Amino acid sequence: MFVHALYLVLSQSDLLHMLTDKSNVQLKVGPLPTMDHVKHIGGCHCGAVRFQVWNSPNLHVFECNCSICTKKQNLHFIVPKKQFLLLQGGGDLTTYTFNTHAARHTFCKICGVQSFYTPRSNPNGYGIAPHCLDPGTVCSVTVEKFCGEKWEESMQAHKTIRGMSNALEETL
Repeated sequence: MFVHALYLVLSQSDLLHMLTDKSNVQLKVGPLPTMDHVKHIGGCHCGAVRFQVWNSPNLHVFECNCSICTKKQNLHFIVPKKQFLLLQGGGDLTTYTFNTHAARHTFCKICGVQSFYTPRSNPNGYGIAPHCLDPGTVCSVTVEKFCGEKWEESMQAHKTIRGMSNALEETL
């Protein structure tokens, strides 16, 4: 059962490498995704920053109208930190914060693209830009408007957004 569980998280080549390479003692995977999750791979424009994220192929994306999201056209879906893995480019990221400094707007310092960030609504998760995912794993995108101009009021009224970065942990 243990090897079967690892196979759900790792690709065949990753699993084969892990089983044959005795020096590979650090496994960089979080909890198992649910059966409806797929591994999305993505990154910035220049390729310096690359990441993988486990999420549904049917994305629920937020379109926020707060000041920074409007300027950046920041559409994003939210995942728990454990479903995200930065594959490369940590040294190529820089961060911008403002106002409460709770949101951490990370972007590639080479090409300027923000492919993910830490949202104020879910500081224990990531907001992923769906347009920064490589093609082939997204089946559909549902966009929900969020009134970031009235952030506190909107957060109180929204029933599910705060818990989106905890969703996987609650299902295990």
